[in-house]
Amino acid sequence: MKISRFALAASAGLALFQTQLAQAATPAAPCLSEAEVTALVGFALPSVIDGTMKSCKLHLSSNGYFATRGSEFLDRYATRKAVNWPMAKSAFVKLGSSKDSKMTDTIANLPDEAVQPFVEGLVSEMVGSEIKPDQCTAIERGVRLLSPLPPENTAELVSFILVLSSKPKPGKTSSFPICKTAA
Repeated sequence: MKISRFALAASAGLALFQTQLAQAATPAAPCLSEAEVTALVGFALPSVIDGTMKSCKLHLSSNGYFATRGSEFLDRYATRKAVNWPMAKSAFVKLGSSKDSKMTDTIANLPDEAVQPFVEGLVSEMVGSEIKPDQCTAIERGVRLLSPLPPENTAELVSFILVLSSKPKPGKTSSFPICKTAA
């Protein structure tokens, strides 16, 4: 009886060791640096704002911030897209690489003129479809409060918040993985 318990314990220990070894050999999912997050946010903000304004148009006042100053705000943020695009594209490709490497390779090799409108449309539609009508007033207020900031500061602030809140639950992986910074 003692031998079979020993064999059982040894087998369990060996299985645990093999599992840990396999996990160590498995490459970690790619994560985004804070600079990549900021570039991605800076690039995506105009599409996010556009999607929000379209989704909320029927639910907001005709003399509210989006109706009276939304286009100006959107244009100011859109001027920064080109500056943010190279690093944002890299981040976008990184995010997709863990899901479908073949599609990611295809997108990575397409010219920017083809990829940018695709990413912008994707972001705008995703945002627009996620916003609930009862959120529109709060979102409009938040945008109005951020409006005095330069676009690059807003991107930094949003990135800062994303980095602070980027802690997946134990045993779960994040769909928006941000690299841990050195302490």
